[in-house]
Amino acid sequence: MFNQLTRYASHLDIVIEEAETDIRIACDTMGKLLLEDVSPTAESVTYVFDIKSPGAPEQISELVHLVERGCHTMNAIKTPTPVSAKVLHNGVESPVREQEP
Repeated sequence: MFNQLTRYASHLDIVIEEAETDIRIACDTMGKLLLEDVSPTAESVTYVFDIKSPGAPEQISELVHLVERGCHTMNAIKTPTPVSAKVLHNGVESPVREQEP
């Protein structure tokens, strides 16, 4: 997301004096560790942009809108995305067990 922020700020001629991004993913670690019958998927994703800029609030709002639209990672999280895997073990392809839904 941060790369998109600088890209679109430059495109919109918005000066960014300082910026920080804090991204958090909430999940049940019992599912991640496969200790219980709990989904290992994320329960939520939240982020905070802390932007210091002389730009108008409307400009920053448009900037963040473009960042959200242009961020491949966030869009992959928001929309179901097919994932495929290949494992090479000592140069030989090994079978990958399909995950259960």
